[in-house]
Amino acid sequence: MQADIHFYGVYALARAAGIDSKTAKTIAYASQFVDDAVDDEAIILTIQKAFLPTITSHKPIDYENAIPGDQWRVWIPFHFLPGNDPGSTTFIERMVCRKDSDPARRMLRHALDPSNSALWPHLIGIAAHVYADTFSHFGFVGIAHPWNKVKGDSIEASEEHSPSILEYIQNKFEDFKMRFAGGFAEMIPVGHGSVASYPDRPYLKWRFEYEDGKHTQEEMVRDNVFHFMDGCRGLYGFFRDFSRIYFDGRDLVGHRAWKDIKDLVESILRREAPLDERIGAWKEAISAGHFCEVSEIDCDISYDPALWRPCATGEAFPEECDPQRFFMAACFHRNYVLLDLLPEIGLLL
Repeated sequence: MQADIHFYGVYALARAAGIDSKTAKTIAYASQFVDDAVDDEAIILTIQKAFLPTITSHKPIDYENAIPGDQWRVWIPFHFLPGNDPGSTTFIERMVCRKDSDPARRMLRHALDPSNSALWPHLIGIAAHVYADTFSHFGFVGIAHPWNKVKGDSIEASEEHSPSILEYIQNKFEDFKMRFAGGFAEMIPVGHGSVASYPDRPYLKWRFEYEDGKHTQEEMVRDNVFHFMDGCRGLYGFFRDFSRIYFDGRDLVGHRAWKDIKDLVESILRREAPLDERIGAWKEAISAGHFCEVSEIDCDISYDPALWRPCATGEAFPEECDPQRFFMAACFHRNYVLLDLLPEIGLLL
């Protein structure tokens, strides 16, 4: 998924679920920043101490993508949570990301555990990102493996889309192949690099074929709106659960029932447009009061990754700032997935 969902959609759903604007903004920032925390520079604090960040993503052609240990530390816990499908017959099948999987639901319950409240609401945003990604990244695995290889000429967008959007998608795909993929995706088949951003575009109907013929149970004809709607409904439920236990961030008058917003959510997801226009649709709906009683923050909600990037300002951050709290929560989440969750379900010792 892209920023239209990870930030603006998350913000709207959190507000509708009864979370106040300040807390919802922090959750949404943490959710989207999972994709943007690519820098390893230390965070310098005004107390003359430093804090080492937890990298939660890599750029498509970063050499770190080729490092197996980095794949386990970055792609597995933050973007391709293993689904552990009970019907799997091999280790790699168990590692494949599955939408709304049992491990994903366990992760959400862990994030909501009051014993972890010192890391709220940043941990809630990180968990929201990982959970949302299961609805777009399913069918792929977060380590380099032939499982992820796709026949290049099999990737097609549905003819149901308008000619202009089909041309736009094809141009984006060709640009991606020239700049990022090509031989790199073949040599290091991590995640869904072989199908570029097709899984991340909410409105898209598309198809593909795996290179390996063993994927007999995989869904290779996809309607992203259908899957994204499932994801939005799941996120809304997660945020409702959070609003019931996080009293400091509860909006007592702003709650909207899922049945009252689901048609609007679907209409935004179906919007065939570039990212900026899709973001605009979310912002317009938020500021119009369709998700909540409108506050000042709602009227001007926007995302700027530079605010949380240590290398962007060149200035020291105050202690207990959002970047520090994000990285503390990210480290905690990563350790939970690798040291507790995956061993608990029998994928790691």
